[in-house]
Amino acid sequence: MDIQSNLMQMCRQKSGSAGFANQLAELLNVNTDAAYRRIRGTTLLTIEEVQLICNHFNISFDAVMNYESKMVPFQFNSMFKDKFQIIEYLQNIAQALQSMSAQKTAKMSMTAMDIPYFRQFGYKALSRFKMFFWQRSVLNLEAYRYKKFDATEEMDDFEDIAEKIYFYYHGIPSYEIWAPETLDSTLKQIQYYKDSGLFASAEDIALVCNSIDELVNKLEREAEMGQKKILNEYGALSSSFEMYQSDIFLSNNSIQAFIGDEVFTYITFNTFNHLMTYQPEFSEECRLWVEQLRSKSVLLSEVSEKLRYQFFVGLRKKVDDLRRL
Repeated sequence: MDIQSNLMQMCRQKSGSAGFANQLAELLNVNTDAAYRRIRGTTLLTIEEVQLICNHFNISFDAVMNYESKMVPFQFNSMFKDKFQIIEYLQNIAQALQSMSAQKTAKMSMTAMDIPYFRQFGYKALSRFKMFFWQRSVLNLEAYRYKKFDATEEMDDFEDIAEKIYFYYHGIPSYEIWAPETLDSTLKQIQYYKDSGLFASAEDIALVCNSIDELVNKLEREAEMGQKKILNEYGALSSSFEMYQSDIFLSNNSIQAFIGDEVFTYITFNTFNHLMTYQPEFSEECRLWVEQLRSKSVLLSEVSEKLRYQFFVGLRKKVDDLRRL
């Protein structure tokens, strides 16, 4: 595939619209026929057009040049600059999940070193705690410097976006590899806040722990059924779900989104940020790593009743131990 074809393919993926040619025509100030000629490659793009397209669709030209090489370009959101807004970051995630949930060929794989935010956003106290933790302890926002966490305090527009992320996640078939340590990072964050006097009251700790219990209960039911299901004010969604238990320590949260023949690979870093690439060779390496890990893991969905029970008993014990500390 040549460079212009790579660029057009990436733009089409980014646009998420059936009217990509019209969108391109408007961007380049040309007619639709001229846009189609550029999409097909019969008319070569000028340098100025390439710059305009890359800026508009937020695509690095390095990603286009190195699409099939051993150099792997990534896209990421810079969190520690003035322009970063966590709410915009979450809106982009919600839009991507909404688009995926509407496509019949879409599916995802996930390794869960930590509780996936797709899951944790379905539970008010836990969702609010994570939002608070990210903004106070990761981003070090001045507005949170002297605040304590109150689980009953609403978080403005975050609530709606978090619920949308949780909702659309249920419409995407997935297989997920969890580990006995998956809860540990979140439980340590709660313990740190407890030891540092950063909870407004003991009741707030209990509410967050109760949220985790609710998450674990729903996760166990869905693992047993082999299906994710949700019914709320946004509607009803369901999709197939395979859950695996790995006793090998998971070194990162990795997500691969498959849409037809296209693969998007996300690697988490800096607590909740992620790197994303379309690069086929890297994505295939990650896919093979996940498949290798899956082959050594225990399927908990629909089968393995005894092992599934023991796995969830272990998760609940960790939450109960935190309550007693």
